[in-house]
Amino acid sequence: MRTLYPLAAMSAYTLTRLRQPSPRDLLNIDLDHLGDDLMFRMTGTLDQNFKSVLRRNKAGGVDRIARTADFTTKIRQAVVSQSRCHIEG
Repeated sequence: MRTLYPLAAMSAYTLTRLRQPSPRDLLNIDLDHLGDDLMFRMTGTLDQNFKSVLRRNKAGGVDRIARTADFTTKIRQAVVSQSRCHIEG
């Protein structure tokens, strides 16, 4: 399963708290915030989103879905709208 790109995108949105982080924003991420608990919550959100999309589009497959702009937008919206990915610190 290729969830590396969506997980990286979700991490960028979560750790910068920006909808469109720039390369400089990514360089300024404090990696101390990227702990096991946050990773667990982000992978849970990804799993829910993949399952939701796969229910509607079984022919797409995880790899194909993960590469779409629509899925990236869905992940960004999940981070923005959910307090579950709030960073403690």
